[in-house]
Amino acid sequence: MSIYPLKKKTILFLAANPKNTTHVDLQKEAKEIAEGLQRSKKADKFQLEQQWAVTPREMQRAVLDYKPEIVHFSGHGAGEGGLALEDGMGQIKLVNAKALAALFEAFNEYVECVILNACYSEVQAAAIARHIPYVIGMKQTVGDNAAREFAVGFYDTLAAGESIEFAYKLGCVSISMAGIPEELTPVLKKKSDFSELDAAERSGDASVGDIVEEPSPVVENARFLIVAPPVSLLNLDNPEGSVSLDSPLYIDRPPIESECYETIVKPAALIRVKAPRQMGKTSLVQRILDHGKEQGYQTAYLNFQSADGSSLTNIDELLQWFCGEITNELNLEDRLGEYWKGVLGSKNKSTKYFQRYLLSDSERPVVLGLDEVDRIFEHSEIATDFFGLLRAWHERGKNEPIWKKLRLVISHSQEVYIPLNINQSPFNVGLPIELPELNQIQVTDLVNRHRLNLSNQEICDLMEMVGGHPYLVRVALYQVAKGRITLERLLKVAPTEEGPYYDHLRRHLVNLEKDTELAATIRQVINSEKPVEIKTGEAFKLRSMGLIKFQGNAVMPLCGLYRQYFRHRLASPQPNITAVQQTNNQSSLNLESNLGTIIFSDVVNSTALSAANQKLTLELVNRDFRIIRDICDRYQGKVLKEMGDGLLIFFPESAVKAVACALEIQRSLAEAATTLPASHVLQHRIGIHLGEIFFFNNDIRGTGVNLAARLEGKAEPGGICISETVYQVVRTHSDLNVIDLGLQELKGIPEPVRLYKLIP
Repeated sequence: MSIYPLKKKTILFLAANPKNTTHVDLQKEAKEIAEGLQRSKKADKFQLEQQWAVTPREMQRAVLDYKPEIVHFSGHGAGEGGLALEDGMGQIKLVNAKALAALFEAFNEYVECVILNACYSEVQAAAIARHIPYVIGMKQTVGDNAAREFAVGFYDTLAAGESIEFAYKLGCVSISMAGIPEELTPVLKKKSDFSELDAAERSGDASVGDIVEEPSPVVENARFLIVAPPVSLLNLDNPEGSVSLDSPLYIDRPPIESECYETIVKPAALIRVKAPRQMGKTSLVQRILDHGKEQGYQTAYLNFQSADGSSLTNIDELLQWFCGEITNELNLEDRLGEYWKGVLGSKNKSTKYFQRYLLSDSERPVVLGLDEVDRIFEHSEIATDFFGLLRAWHERGKNEPIWKKLRLVISHSQEVYIPLNINQSPFNVGLPIELPELNQIQVTDLVNRHRLNLSNQEICDLMEMVGGHPYLVRVALYQVAKGRITLERLLKVAPTEEGPYYDHLRRHLVNLEKDTELAATIRQVINSEKPVEIKTGEAFKLRSMGLIKFQGNAVMPLCGLYRQYFRHRLASPQPNITAVQQTNNQSSLNLESNLGTIIFSDVVNSTALSAANQKLTLELVNRDFRIIRDICDRYQGKVLKEMGDGLLIFFPESAVKAVACALEIQRSLAEAATTLPASHVLQHRIGIHLGEIFFFNNDIRGTGVNLAARLEGKAEPGGICISETVYQVVRTHSDLNVIDLGLQELKGIPEPVRLYKLIP
């Protein structure tokens, strides 16, 4: 007899993949779930409903409208940060465990099961399970393939008439059957698991209402302490070098880790990891090797920075060093003397050494982690021979059993400019991995792991300064967590010699000063108010150093730290002037250059109001100016001067704060206008630009000021217009309602400028 009633069970599939997160193939997951339900014998017992690009409001409405028995969320998770839904512009909108628990508590009469197919969603699963019979979450990162296999296996089993618990078990089995080592990632939480705990809580002093208001359940807190202990108990390593395997501070960047783990278990696997220095290459390579160890493989890690310089200029010495180091890493007896005899070339000798000794000594696969291979790039002839040999071994692994056991993981920072034959290069085969910056969800996760209580605005301010560069972010959080400096102070001194990035910045400065052409190029980039196109070779060199990022074919500084530091340290060469000119300039000019954000505001309807009552209009302008000044003070903005019915406002540190300030100004004025007669309402419009400005005696000048004034003229009454430089800074840090106005001709500005309409 079927366990299901005649009424169809509704499965509500909710999906979100915000623009500033890693793309995952959610459509494929939904399609395979639907196909599995349709071909089942009990297809008529289920109704699948789908909601895409779901926002918090749409999620609530969908559950209300469909009244589903099963709710399935597929997308991204951020641990304690929450599930990553979308806002109105498709950007990240985190929803925490408390909010989700409250939602499902309201619908617990008919929701039987919730599946959170997202990384680190165990936190939310535990909270929801206090109100819903069955909740499934993920205790760590979950790969796209593993998530899909679990979902298909779960619903295939459910559609066969089995219980939710049995479907959960078969979903985990499906991951294993697909050869993906993530079968332990899904976790099942049951409401019954919390009954005793709830009873104990109710027997105490707290009321039921008090328990509901707790920010997170007791079980969650206990579990979180196991995963990431407070800073007082955590031995924070100095953020230098790689992140140790047992460190809770390593942040996964899905789906990179899972793709690497899935690849390395395949015969003759080759993974190549590329990223600028200090972006986490070595940490990833070591985790891939550790995953190999968990499978019972032999592993060897080799950093080419440890090779003697002489070894890199002679292929025979290089290959002897290479084979000897691998032998040592595998804890085998050195038998190079036996194989390095005769007239055969060194490439043949090393091939035989691997084939007849290193690979034949055991039935287990051998995983080699080759780090910092950039050192060989400087010697083109040696590089051609060495990398050609690695490619030849990889090709032999496609057909020869002995070579199938060899798995290669290669990491490098620089672009490969050496002239390798396309059929002899290992850099155009295998799995390519290019490590991105951390996104806002991941930075928030890292903040939580440091047990720091930073607001969303503070995290945005931090990312405006250092972007998502893993090393730069970790340095900041380490210094703050250790109590050595406040975040506010750190952001002020970061681009100076006083700040914690002094050694990092000086190393880059020294390298740039050695190459005058490269220094001139980065000077062009940091002085530009919008992304610029530069020579391809220079662009890839600067990207390899980690100083820039691409925007299409153009480039811009990676973060505010580099823009501010190098703007002062790599000042343009000053032309030779005569002593008389020098004296005159010193007596008449007092110029100070700054990079900052300018707000230019103006009243649209003041002329018409003044014609009717000039005194009243002046009083209204002063009234609104007082409101604007108060708001600017809260966002650390400085009103530089009044210009009739307009204001010039300067934000030296943060474009994010400037935009937030402008939004509050327009919203506050609009709200106040609802209680005023029409004749007492002034309509302000605002332009915002990020660029270089000059303080000239007691005045402020420069293209940045002129451009902000032109933007104000493009704004609608009650609206805001921002330049592309502002948009590029704030688009990943704030929930904004933005309309792209395209390229616009502006009076007095030689080239068209892309503008954006910001809706308060």
